[in-house]
Amino acid sequence: MNTFERIAILEKSISIKTDGHNEQELAEYLKKILKDHNIESTEIPFATGRSNLIVSMGHGDRILGLTGHMDTVNTGPLSDWKSDPLVLTDVEGKLFGRGTSDMKGGLVALIIALIEIKDEGIDLGGQIRLLATGGEEKGQLGSASLLGHQLISDLEALIVAEPSRLVNHQSGTSTQFAIFGQNGVLDFEVISKGKSAHSSMPDLGINAIDNLQEYMNQQKKYFDEMAGINDSVLGKIIPVNSIISGGEQINSVPAYAKLTTKVRTTTTVNSKRIITDLKNIIGEMNKFSDMNLEFNVLRQLDPVVTSKDSPIIKLVSMYGQEFFKQKINLRTVAGTTDAATFISENNRMDIVQIGPGNDSSHMANEYIFQQDFLDYIDFIKKIIISYLND
Repeated sequence: MNTFERIAILEKSISIKTDGHNEQELAEYLKKILKDHNIESTEIPFATGRSNLIVSMGHGDRILGLTGHMDTVNTGPLSDWKSDPLVLTDVEGKLFGRGTSDMKGGLVALIIALIEIKDEGIDLGGQIRLLATGGEEKGQLGSASLLGHQLISDLEALIVAEPSRLVNHQSGTSTQFAIFGQNGVLDFEVISKGKSAHSSMPDLGINAIDNLQEYMNQQKKYFDEMAGINDSVLGKIIPVNSIISGGEQINSVPAYAKLTTKVRTTTTVNSKRIITDLKNIIGEMNKFSDMNLEFNVLRQLDPVVTSKDSPIIKLVSMYGQEFFKQKINLRTVAGTTDAATFISENNRMDIVQIGPGNDSSHMANEYIFQQDFLDYIDFIKKIIISYLND
C-alpha cells in the first residue's frame, strides 16, 4: 500500500463512532478490507451491535498474537475540539480525531501490516492471530467474551498495540517505549449499614457514614503500610478512593454509606493479599455491635509481567533503532490492557505493549503523528516476520 491508501483506512475507521457501542460497524468495515486482500476473518458478537473481530494467517504450531481494541472513549464537549473528532484532520503532520491515539491508529496499523504481508507473498514460519476487541475502555467486555473460545491458550507471545509513546511538547518529538509490565487491578466496595433515626435524636440510630469513616481510617493506615513495600518490577501499589455515597436527607441519621476503591496492584502486594487483609480488618470491626460493614470485590485483574530477556522483547528492542531512529526504552505502566484479561487463560505467553499512540489519548484534540503511524506499520511487519521465521 502507498501512504494515501494507508491513511484512507485510518480515516474511515475514525469516522465510525465507537464510543462504548457500535464496534460491529467497524468490525464489518475491517472485515471487508481484509477480504478484498484475500484474508478471512470472523466476527464474534458479545452484545447487540458489538463485536470482536478475529483474523488468522499462516500455518504451523507457533502462534504470535496481536491485539487492539475498536472502541474509544466519548468525544466530550465538541466545543473543546479544534476540528470534528470523527473526521481525520491533518495539521502539520498530526492526524487529529477521536481514537487516533487510543487506539484505532495502532489497530489499523496491525490490519495494514497483515494485508501487506499477504499482498507481498511473504512466507510465515507460523501463524498470526489478530484479536480486535470491543468494550476495552469500559470493563474489557470484548476480551472477556473471548475467553473459552480456544483463541488465547495456544499463543506463544502477544503484541498489544496500545499507545506507548510520550510527546515532548517543547521539541515536538515523541519517544517510543515498549511496555513489559502492567500493574494489576483490584476494584472493591465497602458498604456500611446503620440505623436511621431523626437527627435530633442521633442516639436512637447508628450512623453508617461515621462507621464508614472509621473503616476508611483503618484502610488508609493499611495502604500506607503496603505502599512501603516496593515490588522489584512494578514498584508500589496505587490505591485511590474513587466514590463515596451515603445518607438520604439532612435531618436523618444515615442508615447506608458506601466507599468504592481502585487499587493498582503489584506481584508482591497482589489482589489476594489485599482482599484477605481488608476482610480481616472488617471482621475485627464488625465485632462491635453497632458496626455492620460488608466487603465486595467488583473487578480483579492480575499484573502482567514479561522478562526483558524474552524473544519478543529482544526483537522489539533490536528493531526500534532501525524503524524509529531511537533506542526503545523498556518500562512498566500502572494502566491495564486486554492482556490482563487474556492472561487468565494463558499466563505462559510473553507480552509486550508497543503502539504508535501517545499521551494525547482520551483528551480533546487527540492525535497521532502521521510518521509514527507509518513507521509503526513497517516496524510491526518486521517484528512479525522475524519472530515467526527465527
